[in-house]
Amino acid sequence: MAESQPLLADAKGESSSYMDRQVSYKGLGKREIEGLANEGVKSSMMYKASILGTWEAFAQLGTTVWVSRHLWRMMGWLTLISLVTALCPLAMVRDPSHLNVGGLAKVSQFLNVIVGLLLGFFLTNSINRWYACVDGFLSLLDSVRNLQMQFIALGVPGEEAGQILRLSFASGVLLNEQLQFDYKRLQPDFEHDAETDRMWDVINKRPVNLGYGGESKTLLDKAEIGLLRNTRDPPSVIWTWIAASIGRLAQDGIIPPMPSPTYGRIMNLLEAAHGGIRKVRAAICVQTPWNYVQCLSALVHINNAINAVILGVVVGLVLSVSCQRYHLFFTYQGSPATIQEMEQELESLFCTWLYCVIGPLVYQALLLIGIALAQPFDDAETKIPMDRFLNQLEEDMCDGVRLIENMEHAFGFELPAFKKKEGP
Repeated sequence: MAESQPLLADAKGESSSYMDRQVSYKGLGKREIEGLANEGVKSSMMYKASILGTWEAFAQLGTTVWVSRHLWRMMGWLTLISLVTALCPLAMVRDPSHLNVGGLAKVSQFLNVIVGLLLGFFLTNSINRWYACVDGFLSLLDSVRNLQMQFIALGVPGEEAGQILRLSFASGVLLNEQLQFDYKRLQPDFEHDAETDRMWDVINKRPVNLGYGGESKTLLDKAEIGLLRNTRDPPSVIWTWIAASIGRLAQDGIIPPMPSPTYGRIMNLLEAAHGGIRKVRAAICVQTPWNYVQCLSALVHINNAINAVILGVVVGLVLSVSCQRYHLFFTYQGSPATIQEMEQELESLFCTWLYCVIGPLVYQALLLIGIALAQPFDDAETKIPMDRFLNQLEEDMCDGVRLIENMEHAFGFELPAFKKKEGP
């Protein structure tokens, strides 16, 4: 059978495909969209993985931990500790050639093993929870897509389908807004009433167009917001409205009756959406126990401080030996240091610098990465692009409606409908 016109056609009759359309990414910042796009890094979630296999990876630092002010602030404090410690051998040690820092080095080596093990567990747990949160969101949104397909196959009228799918879409928006609201509660300047009003005002003013009716509507009207505002968990509670609406469709004969397998399949989609919400909340709201992360953080900082002290002692020892060599060490009484002793101290300084600078830098960076992954709604670099997911869902649902509207012209048969049209 020949096609009479493309399935997806705009008002002028011209076809429009995914490759031709400009995809909207509201959730991305200006730096994410423009700053690194030419190098293959569009955001912290969208990048060209092939550059990681070359030295070009060192040039792409715009959205990484290496430009974090928290990382370099901590390294600055460790540098200050090293400089202060370096003055101690100059003022307190009479014979710097007899000074041995092996004891401190052994403590640092022991802590490095413990810290590395705990950091590995924490990073694994954080990345698994991050992926579980993403999987929960996608399960919720896929349930909405599958629900639309069920309505299309059963021929549910546009008004009823649009009402239910709008509430389903609102559940995802509410979940996103509420999780951001929960993280703002941890801020010292948090004002509960003001933030609550702001969140519901965003919901009330957000336009949505799922293709039913052809015009954008508000996501939730004031009456619906008034009822949901008094509930503890609006994203989950809203599915009770959806379940009741679907039950009414079955009672009116628009979809198969409740004892039918089709009705059970639709209910399974609702349960999958509700399960996705629970999965997101379990991944976000149930964090790693405080005792574990507090102990891990303390061990990382203690280990880094010990490394800074060791580096400071070695630097002070090299300075002392140099002063001793040139008779500038005012507290030392005896023969000057030999050139061999100076060479040994310089070699020790270089090795200690590598060990005591790179180690704390890596441990501190991994700690910050783990913390950011554990709180994806509190850190811009690891934030789940939920706005982009919602925009794509809205676009997909509009495409589905447009495809069905043109299907009769393309294939030459009427759209399916479970409830047969009444005769004249």
